[in-house]
Amino acid sequence: MKQTRLAVIIPCYNHAHYVGKAIESVLDQTRPPDLFLVIDDGSKDNSVEVIRSYEDRGVKLLVQENAGAHNTLNRAAKIAAEQCDLISILNSDDFYEPQRFEKCLPLFEGEGSEGTQVVVTGLTMIDPDNEPLATEESRAKWLRAVWSMAKDADLSIWEWMGIANFPVTSSNIIARADYLCANPFRPYRFNHDYFFLSGAAIRGGIRLLEECLLNYRVHPENNINSAPAPLLKEMLRMHLDLYHDYAGEVEADPAVRRRFYQYMAATQSSISSFHPGLFQLLLAKLAAKSDEATLESLINSLDESSIDELNDYPNKALVNTWDEKTPVFHGAALAEKFEVLKRERNGLKAELRATQELAKLRNELLKNKGRALTSLLGGGSKITSDAGKGAVEKLANLREALGSD
Repeated sequence: MKQTRLAVIIPCYNHAHYVGKAIESVLDQTRPPDLFLVIDDGSKDNSVEVIRSYEDRGVKLLVQENAGAHNTLNRAAKIAAEQCDLISILNSDDFYEPQRFEKCLPLFEGEGSEGTQVVVTGLTMIDPDNEPLATEESRAKWLRAVWSMAKDADLSIWEWMGIANFPVTSSNIIARADYLCANPFRPYRFNHDYFFLSGAAIRGGIRLLEECLLNYRVHPENNINSAPAPLLKEMLRMHLDLYHDYAGEVEADPAVRRRFYQYMAATQSSISSFHPGLFQLLLAKLAAKSDEATLESLINSLDESSIDELNDYPNKALVNTWDEKTPVFHGAALAEKFEVLKRERNGLKAELRATQELAKLRNELLKNKGRALTSLLGGGSKITSDAGKGAVEKLANLREALGSD
């Protein structure tokens, strides 16, 4: 069995004071990486000299003209993906706990790992002297508030991401190399990690290990230290980009659509500088730029044969689960659980029907002498294939193969 290969990439810009600690935290891992790449993004201090002092311990250094954090990360990811299956990002002012890779990598393998594209962990905020951030510091209080939601068993990862960027930083990303390269970081100043992580969550691709295995440094040079307006505007743009980039997947995939609905509903309670009122204002301004024909065409593009939500009333579950004692909207969470269970039941019924139909078709194929001869001669591989995640998908693949056979 092929061994999973892991790369660590560190983008560095003017962090000579911190980058040595970051590098040593990688070299001290109980499960060492297979590739360790540091790209200096045009530092004006002596970062390059510090990094170069570790080259004899396996650190590969690339030096480039300043291109910005997102470009540097995207370049490093492409280089690392040529040799490795997984990529871990570490910013040059943060550092890992020694067992981060040993504990995180198993989450990409074995039971429950299907569909996992990204793994994140708990984290500790530290000050410039490597000490935990004082509890009275506003950032430390924010982190405690965000992670208090980890105790809510009913809160999904994508809803949690809608409320707050709980992984906090790109240093908290360990990702499959092909996924990272297929979803490059955008040219945001503050939110390239948030956009990437929100997208992965909406696709159901994030797994969480709550243990604190990352140290995130808070210091005066952090990007996040700025006036509110630039951050609020970028957060609004980021969510417009989510609408734009994920529209196709949201329409085509009911599971992605459900997670997207829940993510966006959760943003109404955001504690990550997303202003839901301003976002509604932007949507109103976008609608105002469209003429009547465009709006009508947009509505008519919703097809009830592929979008199941059009075939039932959205308030039905809420009313049917109402206890007639408390105000009706207090039962919204119960109504949502009711809808989830109903979808699961319908999914199980569809799987059962598909299993029965699949068994019937396969039995008929076994009785077909011409098909048996073709199989004996090495033909019909698509028909004999068992490709598909479940009975519904296997049946669809078999029908498609029979149609073209």
